[in-house]
Amino acid sequence: MEIGVLGFLDSKNIGDYIQSQAVIDLIKPNKTKFIDRENLHKYDGNNLKTIINGWFMEKPNNWPPSAKVKPLFLSFHINPSIVKTFLNKKSIEYFKKNEPIGCRDYYTRDVLIKKGVNAFYSSCLTTTIDRKKYLKEKPPTGIIVIGAFDRLNPIIDNKSIFKLLLSIIKYPFKKISYTIKLKKFNNHLLGLNREINTHSQIIKQPVKSHQKGIELAKEMLEKIAKSEIIITSRIHAALPALAMGLKVIFINEGLDHNNHKQRLLGLKNYFTCVNYKDFFMINFDTIKQDLSHKEYVYNIKKTINNFKNK
Repeated sequence: MEIGVLGFLDSKNIGDYIQSQAVIDLIKPNKTKFIDRENLHKYDGNNLKTIINGWFMEKPNNWPPSAKVKPLFLSFHINPSIVKTFLNKKSIEYFKKNEPIGCRDYYTRDVLIKKGVNAFYSSCLTTTIDRKKYLKEKPPTGIIVIGAFDRLNPIIDNKSIFKLLLSIIKYPFKKISYTIKLKKFNNHLLGLNREINTHSQIIKQPVKSHQKGIELAKEMLEKIAKSEIIITSRIHAALPALAMGLKVIFINEGLDHNNHKQRLLGLKNYFTCVNYKDFFMINFDTIKQDLSHKEYVYNIKKTINNFKNK
């Protein structure tokens, strides 16, 4: 039987497909069928068991999914900025019909429980990723940096006239601050006398096929797998690295927005989590590899195995 796997066409964030690949790794040897996260309400094929995981969503009016989607909720996150629209009466009824809801973070769990939904913290499916599948070179060496200061690099926000004007005014000051911090960070890494590699989780052109999204995810996972240490501000770089046994330094600089804070609740406990200033105090040799995520890994694998075989 086919198992549904979520993809997100037009995404520029490889992390969306890291989550898809984690599902694929867990459900093999079953056949997989991709369906788009933002258009689950349009699915009209045969009844399809589907793992519902990841960040929801850009288009809350497209929720809930089609009745032909037979869901298992694990590693599910609700975007705080849409929660009032998303958790309408019809949506709550859907969750109650398909509970329990396994949530990626404490925020999602708690907001669903307050609505009377049976929800629990499941952790994230990407913590199950197996390094042996992606390690092409042995032994792992060096440091990989993936988007350590992505959120500090300013953008022009054109969502409204007010935000556009404000971002234009602030842009040069934020750009100077970002450039100075990045230069100091890079100089510090050069002084460590370690092999340094970089990779971006954010791509310039949006993903136009699920196959391309998976290719990019596998490429990134292979780069992580061959490293000893990761420095990042990206959850879906940090979590696979954690699963693979890397030492994880998670930089939370620029993650002050409520959306970021809420999706980190529960997950940030797994990392050495620091701000920009404290990063320079870290002794790379004494970083501990956190293992607290492993208590959830067994339950994730067992739950998905039962779901695909029932």
